[in-house]
Amino acid sequence: MKKIIFSAVILTLISACAGVGGSAKQVDPIAVTNTANFAGQNTVLIGEFSVTFVTFDKTSATAKSSMFSSDTGYASSAIRAKLEGVPDDVMQSITDAAYQDFTAQLRANGYTIGDESALKGNATWQKMKYDDSPRKTTSSFKIVTGGSREDATFAPTGKKLLSKNIGGVIPYQAYDAANQLQLPVINANYVVHFVYFGSETEYRSNAYSDIKGAEYSAEVSVGQGIQVVPGSGINWMRGVTSTFSDPNGQILIQAPVVIPGAYGNSEDWLFIINGGHRHSLN
Repeated sequence: MKKIIFSAVILTLISACAGVGGSAKQVDPIAVTNTANFAGQNTVLIGEFSVTFVTFDKTSATAKSSMFSSDTGYASSAIRAKLEGVPDDVMQSITDAAYQDFTAQLRANGYTIGDESALKGNATWQKMKYDDSPRKTTSSFKIVTGGSREDATFAPTGKKLLSKNIGGVIPYQAYDAANQLQLPVINANYVVHFVYFGSETEYRSNAYSDIKGAEYSAEVSVGQGIQVVPGSGINWMRGVTSTFSDPNGQILIQAPVVIPGAYGNSEDWLFIINGGHRHSLN
């Protein structure tokens, strides 16, 4: 399969966060914290670059009465979406092209990318653990719950993924190594979703205190739309944070960057997106 529209869309979105200039004024929806920590740092090291592709997700909505109501009824609705027809090699190619675009954007903004041997030769960085790429997260208890979100995280070809602490937190050794090297270490991750969800609930009382009951409705919807989701972006690591000092910074997307429009086939209530059988994806 050619990397066509799906690849081009992702690259457009990812490049939105590639510039890490030192300007204190940033235009929403990108949020920059600790802008002063970016000033005068023109040489950087890339600790990790990764792209996470969501492959399964679900949402639900529940309508219920107010806190002071005597009615205990409710209405609930749920929907699940699964991505199919986009093999790993396509996601890997997107990640590779995105990494090349990311580094090109850094250089275009006046940054020099230091040799990764500086990291590999640092004793503290050597304590970092790595995972093979891709790292796939799958949900449990599918029979009972239908499964929670699943995703696949890719590093550029030939590179590995940093092992994270619980909650996806970067280990402190990475920050300590950045302090020792006296060079900012960039950790960049972009999360790409393949659909967007919507929900609507309504509660309507039929009488005072709901003595005669109430009416409830809950609806959920899902639509095609490739997007880079909030929280994606760059961690700019310069040292370990303490009570009185935070030498680090972040450049993160605050609102989803969406390319609307259909890109695959929708099937059944499960809303399966099949990217392998639509002409525009070939």
